[in-house]
Amino acid sequence: MSTTQPTLRARRGLTVLLTATMLAGGRLAAAQGLSPEQLRRFIDHQVGGIQTLIVPAHDTGLPQPRLANGRPDPQFEITEAKRYLGKMLFHDPIRTVRILPEFGGVPATRQTASCASCHLGEAASKAGTLLNFAVGGEGRHYTDAAGTFIPRRRPRADLPALRSAPLFPGDALVDELPTLTDIYEFAVGSPARGRKLPPPGNLLRTGRLDALDSVARNAPGAIGAAFNNRLLLGGFAGEPDDAPGGLNPFNFPAQESVALLLLDAHRMLDLQSAELQQIPVYVQLFRDAFPAEAAQADATGDLNQLINDITVLRATATFLRTTVTRDTPWDRFLAGKNGALTLSQRRGARLFFTSARSGGAGCYRCHSGPMLNKQVDDPDVAGVGHFVEENFYNLGLGDHPLQALNRAARRDPTFRDDGRREITGRDGDAFKFRVLTLRQLKDARFFFHNGAFTSVKDVVRYFNDGVPQDAEAGAAPTLTARFTNPRGPGARGLGLSKAQIDDLTDFLENALYDPAFVRYDPQSPTQMFQLSPPDVLYSVHRPDLARLGAVDGRPPSGRPQDNDDPLSRRDMGLEFLDVTDRATIAPAIDPTPASQAAAGDDGRRDGDRGDWPGAHRDRRDYRITNTSAAPIDTHLLVIARGQSYDVELVNASGRTAGGDPYRRIFLPDGVLSPGQSVVVSLRFRRHRQAPPPTFTLQLLSGQGEP
Repeated sequence: MSTTQPTLRARRGLTVLLTATMLAGGRLAAAQGLSPEQLRRFIDHQVGGIQTLIVPAHDTGLPQPRLANGRPDPQFEITEAKRYLGKMLFHDPIRTVRILPEFGGVPATRQTASCASCHLGEAASKAGTLLNFAVGGEGRHYTDAAGTFIPRRRPRADLPALRSAPLFPGDALVDELPTLTDIYEFAVGSPARGRKLPPPGNLLRTGRLDALDSVARNAPGAIGAAFNNRLLLGGFAGEPDDAPGGLNPFNFPAQESVALLLLDAHRMLDLQSAELQQIPVYVQLFRDAFPAEAAQADATGDLNQLINDITVLRATATFLRTTVTRDTPWDRFLAGKNGALTLSQRRGARLFFTSARSGGAGCYRCHSGPMLNKQVDDPDVAGVGHFVEENFYNLGLGDHPLQALNRAARRDPTFRDDGRREITGRDGDAFKFRVLTLRQLKDARFFFHNGAFTSVKDVVRYFNDGVPQDAEAGAAPTLTARFTNPRGPGARGLGLSKAQIDDLTDFLENALYDPAFVRYDPQSPTQMFQLSPPDVLYSVHRPDLARLGAVDGRPPSGRPQDNDDPLSRRDMGLEFLDVTDRATIAPAIDPTPASQAAAGDDGRRDGDRGDWPGAHRDRRDYRITNTSAAPIDTHLLVIARGQSYDVELVNASGRTAGGDPYRRIFLPDGVLSPGQSVVVSLRFRRHRQAPPPTFTLQLLSGQGEP
């Protein structure tokens, strides 16, 4: 009998042992109230009905303004045609045309950014970076050797510097004012972030129209926008026009309000319509989405009746309302699938829905509703809730780094981002910021309005400690006891153990994560946030648009999705930059293992991929040094041009469209800075009678296949 195979008796014993272990684990879970059925009953009791946590199965069931008779208000009603148009507009850089040089705008940045420049599906519909740049920025992301998606956007480096600034040194666009900050002739520092204009005075400088479009807060995600009646981190969107910091002249709901505010903030207002009217595909999409307005345009012969800022924002708001996730393990658990959550995630869910005074984390008190972004006791009104001010809290946080620009522009070193108070004018709202969704956090990368935390576990630890990060915000009377003393007076923080922190983090990161939000899944009820194959494969799904000129894989304008700057096009694999003349290529002798790893060497020895009789192997090692004054970005592709056909590049990553083999090098941090080097090994195999390989090396930067 083989000693490597268990006997039948041993296998039966192992099966009995495993079964007993599983049963014991199940009994332990049940004793702890952690069986799926028990947990659902517990949560149902805590939130006043588990149905309040379930996402509507169809977009038409999502919150939307309604008439007195309960029917959706046609002005704001969710329709598929409006959603589809809004999604296209969101991702199309054609709209950023409001570039005014008299305020510092740089014409070369025209039509290079979109709403999606700072709201990426791969980053939980956030920017994924600490500093958020739209117009005036460059780049989108890069991937490392493991395929990890890493957001990357920075000030344009291919344009002349406007001036020196400590925050952005070097030869690149710099920011003078954060977006939405205006400086008037008669007063320094008023108003900020789009408040109503003060009495007549000349606008001297404005962050809404300068060279670099950046907001001095972490970009909030779009997920769950339908479920709040105030949007943006201070609640600016949806605030009545007569509020001290309100700017809502049409009395729009929060979703239409935020769309209007952002048209103004991000270089689109007034000028975008003329561009859209020139594109037959967009004209058809607006006709589909707004039939009544199309009839008016036909009757008057005026296309402005159909394509204007108001119809643009209405379509965009519809897309925002439908930005939800429906297919997380949590959603499947709520629907009755007992195996949807792991035991660790069920323990985390129990902590989430247990009050801090009872030994839990009490997260559900602020994070309830289908998107986990509403108060647990908020009386539901058309899905968006009734409470407003209860959704804003001072958690003792410091400012976002870009607020340094506001302090400089105002000549006020004591200036602080005071959150909700900027909108309401009430001292009782100082340092308060809006409660956000907890869905898709695993991809978010930066957390809170200041972006100071870079992992979900760090956020959990912050709440567990209950110690303010910032002295001034922490000393303000608005600091909430829900953060500092959730278990009651005298008990700082949540008091969770390390194991409990791990369980809660597991629930937040993994149970609330939906891969279909990032990657198209035709079997999922969740719609991909980026433009999906059905969205842009017009030749198959929308031949009517293809006949009008729509290009497969692109938004209706034909420009790249999200961004249209050179680095973004390389990041998306749409083009490559020849950087051969930016570098020196010299033989390298015995590269170190660290150098090989940095160069993406996979560590395989010659011949690992098979051999043929009489084969001869050659290895060539090169040190590639960036000798230019500019970085070499994204991936470095080392192409062996003109290589003989009887020689094989064994460790090639692929072949170019012309048939030449190339080696893909994943650069550390996605960049080879001036003066930096990387060692590349090329391994060849040839017949012994064939001469040694001869070729010319060419260097390209870019992702995708050249």
